[in-house]
Amino acid sequence: MNTPYAKRVAEKFREAQNYLKTNGFSRSTQHLLEDIENSVEK
Repeated sequence: MNTPYAKRVAEKFREAQNYLKTNGFSRSTQHLLEDIENSVEK
């Protein structure tokens, strides 16, 4: 899809991925909840 909406969603997805990577979150979705819990405890 090359609609403006699809492009905007893809950009937001890339931003979210970059945010998670730069803040040390695991790439595995199995550990995402653990990462969230650990970040709250700090």
